[in-house]
Amino acid sequence: MSTYKTEGIIVRRNNYHESSLILDIYTKDYGKVEAVARSARKEKGKLKGHLEIFLYGEFIFARGRNVDTITSSLTVESFMSIRRSIPFLYAAIFVIELADKMILEGHKDERIFFLLKRILCELDKLAASALEKESDGGIPGEILSKRNLLILLFQMHMMSLSGFSPELSKCVSCAMPIVPGENYFSFRLGGLTGKECAKNDRRAVPISDNEIKLMRLFQFEEVANSEYLLILEKHIEIAKKLKVDPKLIYRLIILMDKFVEFNVDRDIKSVDFLRAA
Repeated sequence: MSTYKTEGIIVRRNNYHESSLILDIYTKDYGKVEAVARSARKEKGKLKGHLEIFLYGEFIFARGRNVDTITSSLTVESFMSIRRSIPFLYAAIFVIELADKMILEGHKDERIFFLLKRILCELDKLAASALEKESDGGIPGEILSKRNLLILLFQMHMMSLSGFSPELSKCVSCAMPIVPGENYFSFRLGGLTGKECAKNDRRAVPISDNEIKLMRLFQFEEVANSEYLLILEKHIEIAKKLKVDPKLIYRLIILMDKFVEFNVDRDIKSVDFLRAA
């Protein structure tokens, strides 16, 4: 039986039979892999505690006829601060579900692996800061705004890397440049449209100039791995320093969530958690 070893992040985890688990793991070298962890739910199972959702680890898989089997798992990072803070736990669950719904099994893109890892790392740092500063009034609004900027950054990057990036420069109906003023976002046509062309899509929604500017900040063209890492770090630094109306950020998260759902034809259920946070 052949085996292979790689780093990965668990993006889906479900019970399987009486004591096993079936997982989707986004790996650095093989893309999204579905695998079974046999006896992982047994109290003394060797994999117990090493297969939690959004855990980053090193895995050894044994190739199977229909599905591979996890034979070994070593935790690299469990993101404990995220797990201790409900608002950040909700954010991580949303990020992980979005990745799982958008990525097909076997699709390999090292950039997606780096994106997942870096966003979870940044959310964990922010969660640690939130836990230190949390008071009877809850987590400071500034920290929650930074959390939401990281979520929006992740959405924009995932769409670019998956081929679903919205058109933000020219009208998706007439191809004229988008200028400040009264503009709309069309889910069906795939991006921005001017006032007159918005009549071609009755479900197009109004979008402000500031919302367009914020989305453009986190959009990028197709680039190789090394260039992408530089872009990602630059965008993370922007998200850390940016001061934006929290309502504007949240509205864009919901807008982009609906756009993703329209394109992949699958609901992102955990978006409701963000509303509750």
